[in-house]
Amino acid sequence: MVRSDNVASLTPEGRQAMIDYGVTTVIDLRSEAEVKGSPGPPFSEFQSSTPISPQGREAGSTSPAYRHLPLIDDATAAILNQAPTMPERYVLMLEHRQRGMGAIFDAIAAADGPVLFHCFAGKDRTGLVAAMILSLAGVEPEAIGADYAETDLQLAGRYEEWLSKALPERLQSMRDELRCPPEWMLGTLDHVNQKWGGVEGYLEAAGLPSSTIALLQTKLTN
Repeated sequence: MVRSDNVASLTPEGRQAMIDYGVTTVIDLRSEAEVKGSPGPPFSEFQSSTPISPQGREAGSTSPAYRHLPLIDDATAAILNQAPTMPERYVLMLEHRQRGMGAIFDAIAAADGPVLFHCFAGKDRTGLVAAMILSLAGVEPEAIGADYAETDLQLAGRYEEWLSKALPERLQSMRDELRCPPEWMLGTLDHVNQKWGGVEGYLEAAGLPSSTIALLQTKLTN
């Protein structure tokens, strides 16, 4: 599993490195509007001209399969924008996009090899998916929180770039949003545990059969 920001930023060499790493499926978590506004590398880089089944790549293909599975659709984006804090937005993602989250995990389970999943920044949507993946694999909460917090170090340069372009009236709110304190993600997982009894229960409520969840756990831990 590879968590990433928008792969549109990859150079041809970077895309080849991704393929050489063994990635067989690219899952794009961005909304329909985001993809239309910034489609990323030519999808011919990722897939052949013939349709690819949801289960993976075309037989014999050496390019990753591309799956567009928005974690936030355009309708939900307006709801999230009303939430005053990032942790509240994470909870709203879980509540309003449960079927979407289920589709993402179903695609991960069906993939025939390593999966790269990305949004725009590689911070919030991918951070939430990564935390749930780690929880499903039985990783200790402290390690999940530390993995989420590592985002701040990896994106420090991008943070500076985005803040330099911010309107003065948005600068402080952006500083607040561009953080990844462990307690934000751990609090979100606590919500999952309290309401659904854990990630397994959440995914079952999202429509995933127990056999798919068990397959995914096996793939994550083997």
